Formats: sequence, structure tokens, C-alpha cells
Amino acid sequence: MATDILQDGILSTDSVDFFISYSKGDLDTVQRIVEVMENLYHAKCWFQVKDSKAEFADSIIDGIERAKVFLLFVSPHSAESFFVLNEVHHAMQWSQKHSDYLVLPVVLDQVDPQLTQPVYKTMSFYISRLNMLYYEGADAIDELIMQIFNQAGFKILDESFRASLYHYSENEAVRLKAQNEVLLEFSRGLIEQSLKPDSFVLDIGCAGGDYISMQLADLPYRGLLGIDLDPAQAAAATGKYGSEKNTFLACDALSPEFDEVLMDYLEDQDARAFDLITISAVLLHIDNPVRLLKTLRRFLSRDGYLIIQDEDDGANVVHPTSRFYDLAFRIWADSKESGDRFCARKIPSYLTEAGYRTVKLSKCGIANAGMSDAHKSALWDIYFNYHLWLAADENMFYHLTATQKLLEEYKDLYEEYKAQYDRGEAFVQLGFYLFTAQK
Repeated sequence: MATDILQDGILSTDSVDFFISYSKGDLDTVQRIVEVMENLYHAKCWFQVKDSKAEFADSIIDGIERAKVFLLFVSPHSAESFFVLNEVHHAMQWSQKHSDYLVLPVVLDQVDPQLTQPVYKTMSFYISRLNMLYYEGADAIDELIMQIFNQAGFKILDESFRASLYHYSENEAVRLKAQNEVLLEFSRGLIEQSLKPDSFVLDIGCAGGDYISMQLADLPYRGLLGIDLDPAQAAAATGKYGSEKNTFLACDALSPEFDEVLMDYLEDQDARAFDLITISAVLLHIDNPVRLLKTLRRFLSRDGYLIIQDEDDGANVVHPTSRFYDLAFRIWADSKESGDRFCARKIPSYLTEAGYRTVKLSKCGIANAGMSDAHKSALWDIYFNYHLWLAADENMFYHLTATQKLLEEYKDLYEEYKAQYDRGEAFVQLGFYLFTAQK
């Protein structure tokens, strides 16, 4: 985020989308709104909680003038605030000199939304002719933010947001490596049954190619096409596993170009369709799974198989239950990497709507009972290891302030419950599902 006074005392000239003007008496409400704007929709906000540690007049004036929108949160607290009224005064003067500058009030007062009480006399002098938005409560924050963005002309970058769901970091790489090791035994037998020496395989969300390469190792097949949204991941897969037999490409599977990419590959291979299509932990991250499944159905051979692995927290089981595991699942659900935490139960209906037949649930749940020590450790790493709290430093949570508090409690309990797990005194099952479908 932008910093307003640099170490050498020079004011920054970087622009921001919104200057947030508020009273500290409304901090909890305003902070929740700003966190969604920043973390979910990537709006750049000048917010004094993080951008100025004191009442630096020059810093605040600089922030107001660098913003495209002055977002004013109106309440009895802000109406009586000397600092807020000074900010409003400067913003109004600035808007008179700059026709594209927007002053946008958001009324937090649900008792007196028309601002009729005497406390609003000075504030109303400034904003009475402005278009106002109204806060209807915590349950309506998303709706309010959409109204703010519409008024401000702020464009939500859908493609950027979708890419953020595929966030890659060293911590995420550790977790995915553990997940691959555990899931391999979960799905390998089904992959083996579905393959023939002349099979063409399509893997959606191949990442760096490790998992699909582990699944296909020493098995007969004619060709593999791995698709990933991230060009860097596709390039890494090509460098590590690419060959005359294995092809990895970067493409958004929800884009118009996806059909062309698949058709070009099949034409180059002199093939009519794919005999096996695999999707692992992808559907939970996309907003239109049925659309993707319909596309894949067109490219699946008549006798081919679609195999889907995905997650559902409703099948997570822990004994003995504890606050520690409850915290872990809550923290993970708030991560931007986590997606729809109840996706797997919806997959049969997605497949039916997309036109598939013979939909089957092959497996449900991966548990530590009977696992080798190495795989028990890998199972732990999927949900419970240090990446959960390090992700906070990477701004990977939707509700950063609230989740930070959960993380502190989680860290205090961590060593005790990790030791219990290592001693074999806890049963842990994670809700992974494995589905198959045919055309």
C-alpha cells in the first residue's frame, strides 16, 4: 500500500483509489468495509490506521489530493470530529478545482439516516447536495461496496481477482507438495484403471506439473496436455516434465481461447478427443464450474472418463475435538487460497447440469489412520502447518484483522496439538472427494 511520508520526509506522489475519512469511534465498522475493498477487490485505500501513525497534517492533505475519491463515513462521531471536518473542508475545496474528483459520503447512522439532528449541522453544510450512500449493516457490506464502486467508476478486475485465487508462494508450495504426496495414493488406482496405451490425457490446473506427472508415472498413455492459468507455472512444468509426449500450456480454462487451444492440440496429435480428463482442487476456485464442465464434455471421448478431486470441509472429522482444530479450519476458510469450502458436495449437481451421465463418488475422506509417518506428516501440512499464519504477511486473508487474532490464539496452541498428533493420539480426516463421470 502507499506510504505517505517517506523516511527522508518527502511526500509520496503515488495515486490511490480512495481516501478514507472517518472517526475513530467508527473504526470497527469502517475497517471491515476497507478490508473487503482492499483484500477482495484490490482497491488502493489511504487509510490512517496503516498509512499514518499520527495526525500529520501534511500527510493527510497529501493523501486527500492523491486519491481519486474522498470516501467520507458519516456518523455522530465523525460529525463532531475536528479532524474529519478539516478533511471534508479540504476535500471540498480540492473538488472545486478538479472536476473529476469525487466526494462520496456513506451514512453509517441507521437511526437518523437523513441527518436531521443538530449534531450534523456543520457536516450537512458541506455534503447536503452530494449523492449519499447508506450503510445497512454488516450483512450488507458487499452491496454497499458495489454501490461505492459504481459511484466512483471503480472497475473490478475480474481476471486479476481470479488469478489471485491461484496465488503462489513458497509457503503454498510446501502445502501443495504435501497435498500431492497424500492425494497420490487417494487417486492413483482410479487413474490406472482409466488409462490405456493410446489414451490422451488432459489435466486442468496442472500447476508445476508435479501431481499429474506423479499420477501418470510408469503408466501407459499416448499424450498429456496440462493446462494452468499461470504462465510461470506452465513454464516450470515444461522445463521439468515437458517432452514429445508431455505438453504444458498457459491458458484460462474459462476464456474463449480455451476451445481453440484444445482443438489445436488434438489436431496436432491427430486425435479426436481426450480419453481421460483430470481436475484436482480447481472447481472450488472458479465462479462458473458448470460452464467449464460443459466445455470439457465436448472434448471427452465417448468412452472416456472425467475424474474430479475436490474438497468439502463438511467431511472434516477430528477426534478428540478441540478449539485448535476449529481455529485451523476457520483460518483456512478465510484464506484467499481456499475457495469454496463446501464445493465437493455440489459436484454431482454440477455434472448433471453439464450433461454427464454415470456420475459416481469413488472415495471420500483421507485420514491419518494407518498412514506411514511420512504421509501423516504430509497430511498435517495440508491444513495445519505454519503456512497458515505466514500467509497473513502475504495479505492472503479476506478479514485480516479478525483472522490475525485467531492466528495468535492458534500459534499459542500449536506445539501442544502437533505433539499430540505425532504421538498418534488424534484421528484426523480431511474432506477430499473423488468423483468420476462419463459423457
